[in-house]
Amino acid sequence: MNRKNIIFVIASLLLFASTISAQTKAKATAKDKPFQLTVKMKNYPDSLKNILLLGRYYGSSQYIIDTIRYNPKTNEYVVSSDTPKEGGLYLLITNDRRYAEIIIDKDQNYTIETTYPDIMTGIKFIGSPENQLYQDFAESGTEDMKKLKELNDQYKATSDAGDTVKLEKIKSEVSGIYKAMEDKKEQFVKEHPEHLMSILFKAQKEVHVPAAPDDVPDSLKQDWQYEYYKNHYFENFDLCDDRVVRTPLFHQRLADYCDKVLKMQLPDTVKFALERLIEKTRCAPELFKYAVWYTVDKYQRSDIIGQDAIWVYLAKRYYLTGDAFWASQAIIENFKKRIDRLEPLLIGNVPPEFACPDTTIETPNERWVSVFSSKKKYTIVIFWSITCGHCKRAIPKWHELYKEKGEELGLDVITICKDFDIPAWKKYIRENHLEDWINLNGKTATLDYNDTWDVQSTPVVYILDRNHRIVTKRIDYDVAEPIIRYWERTRYGGSKK
Repeated sequence: MNRKNIIFVIASLLLFASTISAQTKAKATAKDKPFQLTVKMKNYPDSLKNILLLGRYYGSSQYIIDTIRYNPKTNEYVVSSDTPKEGGLYLLITNDRRYAEIIIDKDQNYTIETTYPDIMTGIKFIGSPENQLYQDFAESGTEDMKKLKELNDQYKATSDAGDTVKLEKIKSEVSGIYKAMEDKKEQFVKEHPEHLMSILFKAQKEVHVPAAPDDVPDSLKQDWQYEYYKNHYFENFDLCDDRVVRTPLFHQRLADYCDKVLKMQLPDTVKFALERLIEKTRCAPELFKYAVWYTVDKYQRSDIIGQDAIWVYLAKRYYLTGDAFWASQAIIENFKKRIDRLEPLLIGNVPPEFACPDTTIETPNERWVSVFSSKKKYTIVIFWSITCGHCKRAIPKWHELYKEKGEELGLDVITICKDFDIPAWKKYIRENHLEDWINLNGKTATLDYNDTWDVQSTPVVYILDRNHRIVTKRIDYDVAEPIIRYWERTRYGGSKK
């Protein structure tokens, strides 16, 4: 071989090596992406613009986070990023909002094969053992669900026929299937303890409440079991695993805890129970964030009497201390202003004192009267307006309560009218025989009660005890008596002084 041919061969080998290297590098670049999802979807209509969407769960919501673009050369849909996705349940969504749940966790670079329109049935995962593992598990339960449906249909028909023997047999079969399904979950958890679905299966398990100890009095056994249930409600939940906030389960569990387990409990019970829960999530920043945000937001909007104390406590505990790392300074300042204004108005606290003129009394000078001036056991303070339709319906009812129960309960009533039409106000008082109340006109006052007593509408009612503490607020007349009697029992032991 002459020198010229040798040079040509070497050049060819170098060019071939360069080409192979470039192709290998291109493939490696695609495969080495921290996150890349490839989708092959059969029968996906062109009318849907050849676009798929990637969504994810967060708490109670689902969010679209990316577009999976169509590559006509490969007939595939691809989405990738230079950073890995956070572990959790995600959604593969068609342009007409059909979806399939997928797991993005340890496997961050894989291919999905599916068929439109039922994209969840028969879905396959290449390069994602954790997805295929759960898909195989889910498909194995298809026969169980089919059998349950058949038994349900049989149960309805048998119920109509009144065949009790057959009904019991069907119930037994249903129980057997449910037990088998639970056993399969237990086996899955045992074999794959770190799998996201194992974490969720464990979290779904109900708390087993034992019998109360023998030394607990019979009258308190039910209370003991409630306390056990409340304190162990999240015992099967891994509160140090941020992945669960990116599934629907944590929100559902937290909402049920607030709405069912803590329902009808006193605000102190609720706020301390929630604080204990939140503290257990500090090991998982996203769970902690969601638990704080959800509970503060929920009780901030609650219309149940006294529950404003819950959000004030939690907001002070987590936002005003700087623990809410996600909150801007503006949000924190807004919380602080609201808390400063509303904390004195919590049940059991003493609101800011103010006085207004009593212009119903004909004297050369106005006589100023404080809302704390009554010597009676309880003072009902009513902010109202003669132009307010609800006030016109409520005021006579409050007066009726005062006439019937005022002496027995030790009531006084102070009204603050927000209208500036003094003659019309006096006329209303005379015509409705309200002279036995302390009637003040709110056109002038020693402070802005609209702000300091949070009077944004009318009517607004507060009931104060003899120490000027708020007994209750923003209630209708028909619940005033039982609330006052409860306060009397719990705060004064039923004293009649």
